[in-house]
Amino acid sequence: ETVYDPITTDDWVKTHPAMEQRKTPWGRIFGSFRGSFLPMARSAVRAEEVPPAEAPRPEEKKPEEEPAAQFEFIQKEWQNISLQDNWDGFRIEAQNKVTETLQATHSIFLGTRLRECGYLYHFGSVFQSPDQRTVLLARAGLDGGVNGRIIQKFGSCWEVKASSNSDLKDVGRNMHESSVEYSGPERALCGKLAWQGAWVGGGSFVQKILPQLQMGGDLTLVGVNGVTSIGQVGLRYAEGKNILTATLSRTPPSGMPGSPGQVHELKMYFVRKITERLNLGTEFKFSYPDKDSGLSLGYEYIFRNARIQGLLDTDGKVSCCVHDAMGFGFSGVIDYARGDYKFGMVMQVAPQPEPGQQPPL
Repeated sequence: ETVYDPITTDDWVKTHPAMEQRKTPWGRIFGSFRGSFLPMARSAVRAEEVPPAEAPRPEEKKPEEEPAAQFEFIQKEWQNISLQDNWDGFRIEAQNKVTETLQATHSIFLGTRLRECGYLYHFGSVFQSPDQRTVLLARAGLDGGVNGRIIQKFGSCWEVKASSNSDLKDVGRNMHESSVEYSGPERALCGKLAWQGAWVGGGSFVQKILPQLQMGGDLTLVGVNGVTSIGQVGLRYAEGKNILTATLSRTPPSGMPGSPGQVHELKMYFVRKITERLNLGTEFKFSYPDKDSGLSLGYEYIFRNARIQGLLDTDGKVSCCVHDAMGFGFSGVIDYARGDYKFGMVMQVAPQPEPGQQPPL
């Protein structure tokens, strides 16, 4: 077998007399000069060596624009921090999967102040259609409360909700409500109609002005003393890891002796996303003409299998709530101004997931 070794250009010329004769005197001189002092020029050149092509640059993904939010959720980041599921005593929650779409729930409260006897039991059920567009919830308890709720989605933007809360022992706590919501990429609309001892109707509107700025308002009409109105306006500015929200509301006079007239209240919220898991937020509120003010600080830390919420305000109240995906939780609320202390623990019992399914978080 013949093996061909790569040779340099000068060696190839020497092996071919015809090419050696075509070399000029200057070529012979500079050829030897190049071979003596420029060794890189004598390096072998392989036909199969091709310079590497430049790798295509990955296209930079543009961040997705935030859709318009419903007015009641315009400060949703702060709500995730401040709205805590606080309770007292010991609570046990059990879930039972009846069918693929129906689930039964049981809740037992022991050592609670929700009832004078110190215990409470709730039974409920949750139905969710396979396409997750229909949700039905129902719950009944020993305290005489019966609650029901339905959520139905139409298309990609419309949603209809209806709920009913009835108390067999206190008729004044009965409430029935229905709403229609539209959540689009540029605007959000909502209309509500409720009965709570009097007719209550309202609507809200939010419009996206800029990719980072949303503005809107809310108007509620109550059938008391003729017609009483409650109005709000607000804005939301979100850029990067910073979210700033502000609302201004006007409430009518309560009619109580010595109470002020119309009260205007300003609330401002700021949330900073420190990391993907940690959020810090604050709330400032000021009302006029009574000139009451308050400040709250809160945090939310999300572990892989747990969530921690904490809140501190200038009214002397401290609260914390911890939930673990394994089914354990802790709640604590201390009101130093009133001298009220409330602590609780929860244990959740869920059915074992079927093979190939992940446990619920």
